[in-house]
Amino acid sequence: MNITSIDQAQYKNAYGILCHSLPKTGSRDALNPTFCQVEVGEKTTPHNHFEPEIFFIIQGQGEMTIGEKTRAVKAGDLVQIPPFSSHTLKNIGESVLQFLSIYTEDYTVPALPAEVVITAAPPTPNGPLHLGHISGPYLAADILSRYLRSKSVNVVTHSGTDDHQNYVSDKARSLKLETLEFRSHRRARIQRGFNNMDIHFDEFIEPSQDYDYQNNIKTFFRRAVDANIIQLETISMPHCNHCDLTLVDVHADGTCPHCASPSRGGCETCGIVVPAYELQSVHCGRCGQPASSVIKSVYTFDLKSHLPLIVDDLAKLKLSPRLQQLVEQIQAMPSMKTLVAYATENDLGIQVDGRNLHVWFEMAAHYESFASSEKFWIHSFGFDNSFYYLLYIPALLKALNPKTKLPDAVITNEFLLLDGAKFSTSRGHAIWADEFTGNSEHLRLYLSTIRPAQKTSNFEMESFNAFSTELKMSLIKILDRAADIATVKPFGTTADNSVVIQTQRFLKDLEMNLVPQNFDPRQASRLILNFIDTTTQALGNTKNDQLRIETLATALIPFMPETANRIHSVLSLSPYQDPHAEAL
Repeated sequence: MNITSIDQAQYKNAYGILCHSLPKTGSRDALNPTFCQVEVGEKTTPHNHFEPEIFFIIQGQGEMTIGEKTRAVKAGDLVQIPPFSSHTLKNIGESVLQFLSIYTEDYTVPALPAEVVITAAPPTPNGPLHLGHISGPYLAADILSRYLRSKSVNVVTHSGTDDHQNYVSDKARSLKLETLEFRSHRRARIQRGFNNMDIHFDEFIEPSQDYDYQNNIKTFFRRAVDANIIQLETISMPHCNHCDLTLVDVHADGTCPHCASPSRGGCETCGIVVPAYELQSVHCGRCGQPASSVIKSVYTFDLKSHLPLIVDDLAKLKLSPRLQQLVEQIQAMPSMKTLVAYATENDLGIQVDGRNLHVWFEMAAHYESFASSEKFWIHSFGFDNSFYYLLYIPALLKALNPKTKLPDAVITNEFLLLDGAKFSTSRGHAIWADEFTGNSEHLRLYLSTIRPAQKTSNFEMESFNAFSTELKMSLIKILDRAADIATVKPFGTTADNSVVIQTQRFLKDLEMNLVPQNFDPRQASRLILNFIDTTTQALGNTKNDQLRIETLATALIPFMPETANRIHSVLSLSPYQDPHAEAL
């Protein structure tokens, strides 16, 4: 029997309050109790973690918030906190609130689906890819696909270029180039950028040159008309008399009616998308003249009336607080329509009924095959396109075909800044992916550590260079040690139990952050960096070092595949079979 007395002096600051943890027994499935107290009016720092946790309220009254839900708690209450749930406890009583926190490090990694398709939002070929693009949908999709393939999951990755955005034709016009020539050049640079970053797609379509694709889009449009899902109506559209141009997307410089930020229809600040005719203070994107108006016959989709079709599916997705707020804002609006097709003077998109098909309707038609598939569908995209991918496209598809689904999981991101300012293709404020000459493997891991998952983050070349230098030194030590181990080939000994437990915990924690349901490359990459530090600092015991280095090689497969294979080669282990090896 072991009886321990707890002295007030033993309490230490943690999570914004005072806590005292009892000594751990060592095993991962052991219970870890911590006594905590919250002063009157104070609260714990909001946080989340992978471990499930239980609070037992010993004394006082509090207000428990888990995620978006808040409830009052009192002495005798037992609160169960699920893994990865942000939570905080506030003292709302008149005396100290005391509670016992109990958690265990043991947990179950969700099972992987047998067949997966990963789609990434198509880049627009009005310019090359920059590191802001790479850090968002594309590196994430590549890391996830490599992880799943390493687990023998059948994966297909899909993207392409977004050829019919009028940003493309307008940029070509400004450079006095033919649209086809300009688009082909930019597409080639996009593909070189992906190759330079070691990012590969099994399917990478080119809509402007794929006539089967275009015919399928036109058929989808006709189905929507016949089913009365989209309506033909007469609307006053913004128009530039000077350019004789109907103003939509790149041609419409206006102000968001919801947050007053600059917008061309899709607001990068609040995420809400409105048709050009609902923008405020519209000016021509070409000449800058204030817009007049012209009566046009256009096709629209009543998004608001079809939102109830996807509410249940939306609730199943793991969304960031900002995305959840966007969904709730749209649901609360009294009306919401989107533009489907409109007559215009000189855009080069898909033509239907004498009108230019809006590119996001085209996108919805293309994604129907993924929404109808039985494969586990993961879609990767940025916040600026969330309105379309979470609301417009799913509602449109569901209205036309009730059997379609939303993605089974989504990977989203905010903006990555460059030296504190937004990456900009038009202003040339960028580091182009195809021109980057540094170590792309180091860059992949670095971009993962600063990934703008739920809020903007910042890239600075000086910080990356320092990171790369330190990482290079650590990997040299590890590779040199691996070469030494390969010459020794010890037999009859095993790694220490503590090292076995350490490596198993690391791999399990890593997997928990790489499975589609919890995908978080930022956290996963930081686990890897911590493990690299631990490994380099502990070098000296051959069997322990061998286990740690083999474990590291496994962990690096999704992030630094060439480095992982180099370690395998030095240790004479079977290399990871990259399905894109021939293309590298």
